[in-house]
Amino acid sequence: MKAIDFDMPKEIQYSFDNGITTFKGSRLLVFDTNVMGLFRNNLIQELGKEKARSFFIKLNYQNGYEEFLNMKQLYKFDNEMELLASGPTIHTWRGIVKATPLKLEFNRDKGDFYFTGVWKNSWEAEQYLMYNETSLEAECWSLVGYASGWCSAFFGSKTLAVESSCVAKGAENCGWLIQSEKDCGKEADEIKYILKDF
Repeated sequence: MKAIDFDMPKEIQYSFDNGITTFKGSRLLVFDTNVMGLFRNNLIQELGKEKARSFFIKLNYQNGYEEFLNMKQLYKFDNEMELLASGPTIHTWRGIVKATPLKLEFNRDKGDFYFTGVWKNSWEAEQYLMYNETSLEAECWSLVGYASGWCSAFFGSKTLAVESSCVAKGAENCGWLIQSEKDCGKEADEIKYILKDF
């Protein structure tokens, strides 16, 4: 199976009688992005930006890590590159972002991992700009957390994602760079600290 063949809508089961929606046995909840944007904005007001960012990154790291393990167990992909690419496919199907990988190189024996791509129509950048002026820093915390978790589970050791460009900062699209922890530069110091216990 290729990542592009993964058709998430066909796998979702709706039960109006029970009020339960599932994907391969896991219950799903569907939220409007405006609700999530309001939640994000309120969390920043209540906890401060630093703690809110940490919350979103940790939550989505765990989500990405677990979803990778589930996809690996539930589906048979043609090769591990297709398995890895199913992560961006899932995000695209869910309406979170249109994720387009650009370059991937990795060597597990050497501990090298390098993955870049483009995020288009990020819900998080969109929602940030509904409440704020253009940011001085990247704002797609959930995407960074999920990508870090997904790729860490794939690679077998910790990888960290940084947002190399962000619509919330005025860029045309958001971009990502994911590297093995040992190869990350200073731009990854914050996420390295947030995920130090994972």
